[in-house]
Amino acid sequence: MTNEYPYTSMRDRFDLSAYLVLGPDDCKGRPLTDVVDRALAGGATFVQLRAKNADAGELTQMARDIAQIIENNDKSDSVAFVIDDRVDVVWQARRKGIKVDGVHIGQTDMEPAQARALLGDEAIVGLSAQTERLVRLINELPDGCIDYIGAGPLHYTNTKPEAAVVEDDGAKHTLDETQINTICSACDFPVVVGGGVKADDIPMLAGTKAAGWFVVSAIAGAPDPEAATRELVARWKAVRGDAKHGYAKRDTARSHATR
Repeated sequence: MTNEYPYTSMRDRFDLSAYLVLGPDDCKGRPLTDVVDRALAGGATFVQLRAKNADAGELTQMARDIAQIIENNDKSDSVAFVIDDRVDVVWQARRKGIKVDGVHIGQTDMEPAQARALLGDEAIVGLSAQTERLVRLINELPDGCIDYIGAGPLHYTNTKPEAAVVEDDGAKHTLDETQINTICSACDFPVVVGGGVKADDIPMLAGTKAAGWFVVSAIAGAPDPEAATRELVARWKAVRGDAKHGYAKRDTARSHATR
């Protein structure tokens, strides 16, 4: 597949340790770009745009604006930027030269193999999974299909109240430390954990096998997004330091990325 994307691939360099998820409805009336800018200043390492009610044109413009903020912070080569669910928007944005590094999809969205086929070898593809059973199924996907897993929720949340771990018998619950480690141990991919994460949760998460945490309200809804991000990052690094989780093994023979 010809790579028309003007940016270096981040598939082998992304950092899940401080992962921000946000959309316009999460920012307490503030511009989306202002919150992203402040979060980057505080140390956010990964950004996901999630705006379920926006159309393709609106999402593409938001993506352009966020990509510009990342570039203005000189972090186009260090902070990955993905869009939730909308593989079509990611495809369009990348062909317009917008710095969108990939997509994050759920269990009911486009199949991961189809997302990879559409976006090519350069893009990041993340996938949600809540249980060890789902992780084992994900491990059976073709090599190079996905790059990381998002697991949760750690707590029930207002931003995604329907989210819960659902067992085979229908029982619903949130994740605890043991379950996080079980998922990570079963997984061939780095795992980022979220769902109502607050600063007081970070030391526990940093002590697990997770590659990082993801948040919405803890940063996007905070009075001072920069200070909130800085505190979350500091608490993680107090336990984990600068250590990073390794990347999923994949066949790089067909990758056009510059390392």
